[in-house]
Amino acid sequence: MILESDRLIIRDAIVEDAPFYFELFNDPDWIEYINNKELKSIEETKLYLEDILPKNAKLNGLGFFTVVLKETNEAIGTSSALQRDSLEYIDVGYAMLSKGRGKGYASEATVLMIDYIKEKFKQEKVYAFTVPENERSKRLLEKLGFVFVGMKSIFEGEEDCVYEFKF
Repeated sequence: MILESDRLIIRDAIVEDAPFYFELFNDPDWIEYINNKELKSIEETKLYLEDILPKNAKLNGLGFFTVVLKETNEAIGTSSALQRDSLEYIDVGYAMLSKGRGKGYASEATVLMIDYIKEKFKQEKVYAFTVPENERSKRLLEKLGFVFVGMKSIFEGEEDCVYEFKF
């Protein structure tokens, strides 16, 4: 899958992205707001990608994707579109390295993903969720037109703030 905007390309993640994902997975904000994968090297990250990418390929256009700056071909973030067992509709996700924050890239990438889901999957809405402490993420979702609909335990542990975007 490839999606493009004026500044970004969203493409399938590949094993050769391991140095980028090692940096992203060890970013303090990723660890605080998403999870700690406890990957200690690029090699461990490569093995992780080798395990997860074939699973991605079987998701019929869903999964985790790499966000790349069009101008430099540099990976700066990730976007996702997933159908979780606990949710009725597909959810979108995003994360940017610190050098990609504050420039509108997460918003731009998320709009691309929303449009992709609307066209390919013909759903009436899309979800997004974040931990309650992630104020930046909540503001971004609200800026994009998502509406807070409640709290739900998506993963093991605490409940997340669930937002929905109706087409």
